[in-house]
Amino acid sequence: MNLKSVDVSLVLYMLERASSPSSRRRYLWLSKSGDGWLTIAILGSYIILNTATQLFIAACSGVAIERSLYWAIKNTARRRRPPQAIPGMRPIIIAHDKFSLPSGHTSAAFLFITFMTQQVSLMWGIGYLWATGVGAARVGLGVHFPSDICAGALLGTCVALTTSAVFL
Repeated sequence: MNLKSVDVSLVLYMLERASSPSSRRRYLWLSKSGDGWLTIAILGSYIILNTATQLFIAACSGVAIERSLYWAIKNTARRRRPPQAIPGMRPIIIAHDKFSLPSGHTSAAFLFITFMTQQVSLMWGIGYLWATGVGAARVGLGVHFPSDICAGALLGTCVALTTSAVFL
């Protein structure tokens, strides 16, 4: 068994689970929570309430670096999304862009949670469950392979750790 067959099997399994209305609603909610609005609201509120200027600079730098790397990797790897790679597969949602690797939602979620855990409190570590759920939802909705999620988690975490070390 190779990575490609594991990726395809997991996408099809998760997509099958999304046929249940409750799973579909959960996947859609988790995916939408990773669109950025939630992280901007939480991080922005924390920065304003605590006048955390250095955290603001580090977070903005982290986002700029993560988004730059994300687009560079995505447009270099040019990996097709599951619906284009698996004959007959129909996703639940339509992705905003053409390529799959890495998952931008997952990368952004892990960037945010790693920043909050590193700079605010270790209690934010529970947020890794949410970030993982965002990634799983993207697989369940049929727009990413599990390896895209792993790559996104790695990218977001590494950028947050590096940016924290440099700026804070």
